[in-house]
Amino acid sequence: MRLIRSMAVLFAASALLVGCSEDPPAPPAPVVVSFDDGWGQVFVMNADGTGLRQVTPTVAEDMSDGMYANYTALSPDGTQLVYTRAGRTLEAVDLASGESRTLHEGGYQPAFSPDGSMIAFTSGGSISVMNADGSDVRVVAQEDSAFGSSFSPDGSRILFDIAGYILEVPASGGESTVILRDQFWNADAVYSPDGSTLVFSSNRGGNNGSEIYSMPVGGGEITQLTTTYAVHPEFSPDGSRIFYTRATTQSGELVTDIGLSNRAELASMNLDGSDQKRLTPRSITGQNPSIGGGR
Repeated sequence: MRLIRSMAVLFAASALLVGCSEDPPAPPAPVVVSFDDGWGQVFVMNADGTGLRQVTPTVAEDMSDGMYANYTALSPDGTQLVYTRAGRTLEAVDLASGESRTLHEGGYQPAFSPDGSMIAFTSGGSISVMNADGSDVRVVAQEDSAFGSSFSPDGSRILFDIAGYILEVPASGGESTVILRDQFWNADAVYSPDGSTLVFSSNRGGNNGSEIYSMPVGGGEITQLTTTYAVHPEFSPDGSRIFYTRATTQSGELVTDIGLSNRAELASMNLDGSDQKRLTPRSITGQNPSIGGGR
């Protein structure tokens, strides 16, 4: 009886220790959106458009200071921002401290892998990949006119564009595969977080500009999501919203003909194109969104 009673006490103490060691799960980090204004400055804000702040210095009017910034990429946890400075240098900024450092000379259009360990970028018309700290730079798609890149949800593949068609290459390098090629100009392709859908911009709407479309991964019916000029789609981390750049007149009216537009703004919408909302204030322009946090 004494042995049984001792074992019962031991089990109770073990259960108490296990229960005390289990901390409640940390709440997800807030979703953050970064973008450039097309005039050399980079900004971040919350996913609902609040909390807007400028991250990079204001550039000289003649851009002689070499600080012109564009093409942002947020790390998946939303703490680090990488952007292109002076058209060819990849800079990283810690959003909490403001500390910055140069990652790589000779690249632009960065994109983080889903786990934050790698960054893909355009370099000399080809697609390259490096570690997030700027080390181990290697070319994965040797093409003369490749541009833009985005990772698959598992980080194993990279989408990119060549002359109006969309290709994919293994993140480790290898042979490229055509994903979409037809008589239209297609670009800006991104995977949904669950890997089921491809969203991209295309001029298949017949206007003097592009709209945003979706199609099932592996091919299938292409669905139009916007009827006015829109490019650069990006998914929210949970896959429930699409953030994108759209064109407007100076007074804020949406346009189909890019020749009539005066400015760009950021907006978001549901996956079916409904509930389109402007995010950036009318006082600044906004383009090329990147999304981080929410994990």
